[in-house]
Amino acid sequence: MPVTDRMLIGAIASNPGRYDGAGEARYCRDCETIYFASAKDPATEHGGHQFVLLPALNPDGSGRLAAIFQEFIKRWPAERQEQLETFARRKGWDLAMELHYGGGALTDEETEEWQQVVQGELQRLLAEARQLIGP
Repeated sequence: MPVTDRMLIGAIASNPGRYDGAGEARYCRDCETIYFASAKDPATEHGGHQFVLLPALNPDGSGRLAAIFQEFIKRWPAERQEQLETFARRKGWDLAMELHYGGGALTDEETEEWQQVVQGELQRLLAEARQLIGP
């Protein structure tokens, strides 16, 4: 079965991107499948196969998504930016970009806006992954 965009987006969104940590998502060119490998679990069934590393939306320890969020909120009023920054100082940026019902700082409307940004980034990374995988 060919790898679908949905499968790739799932792998990209959940990819820790650290082989020496939680692992990394890869695409095996020989098997034409997505798999995870890590130093602790090197996926020996793909040993010797050609693979490409899939991009990660928010690699472990990178703060990449938090940095995108901090740039994103600059379009909001200064007062709201300050509220979010205060929240982030106390609880962290990862929680600040979550919906308030789950303990985060965002309203429903703000969450919708932020999810559009995240979806756009996932689409960009999907295109990058498709380029890596090739025809």
